[in-house]
Amino acid sequence: MRALPRAFVPGVPDPCEAPFELPDEEFRKFHSVLRLGTGDEVALLPGDGRLVRCRLEGRSAVPVQTLHPQTEAPFPVTLALGLPKPEKLEESVRMATELGVAGVVVFPSDRTVVRWEPAKLVAKLDRLRKIAREAAEVSFRTRLPVVESVAGLGAVLERWPEALVLSEVEGVGPRLGRAEGPTTLIVGPEGGWSPREVDKIGSRAVTLGPRVLRVDTAVAAACSLALGN
Repeated sequence: MRALPRAFVPGVPDPCEAPFELPDEEFRKFHSVLRLGTGDEVALLPGDGRLVRCRLEGRSAVPVQTLHPQTEAPFPVTLALGLPKPEKLEESVRMATELGVAGVVVFPSDRTVVRWEPAKLVAKLDRLRKIAREAAEVSFRTRLPVVESVAGLGAVLERWPEALVLSEVEGVGPRLGRAEGPTTLIVGPEGGWSPREVDKIGSRAVTLGPRVLRVDTAVAAACSLALGN
């Protein structure tokens, strides 16, 4: 199954027993990009944990088998990320998705350099969701991470008061380890947290060790540790 071309297709019936027409985007992907045709097999991912193995017939997909691959983490880990530079942001979303996070929440922090204009917010989030979707397909996931934005660190902590926050403050004792249940990890942007944000973080602070890491490196290390990868 891992070798089959695959795509997330929401709305696939459950149970899936009858042929159905592929959405335009997925039809173009299979036929125009991957050059597949009638008789070729693909894997369709409804996003609910199922994998539906199908045979292509023109614009239709004919169900062959429904499976439930165990490729997801046993409990959800959410990444909340203070907006870094665009290239770091996209790479962080890609790596976090491949490692298995259940969601990505982006927010502006006090030292965020890049600021999203409200008029461009929808387009920016759509771009990140596309990156997450492609990464989830490539990494053989069966669920898409939720990608959203909130107003700032305060909003993140209000929504997830038990979150763990990576901190560069010297003397932070607890080291991040494998999560034992649903967990939210908060990673700051380039430049670190402001004194005002450090006060908000309080006892939630954890560390990855004595070295200073780039944002995308910290994201990959933190998600991998928490998910036990």
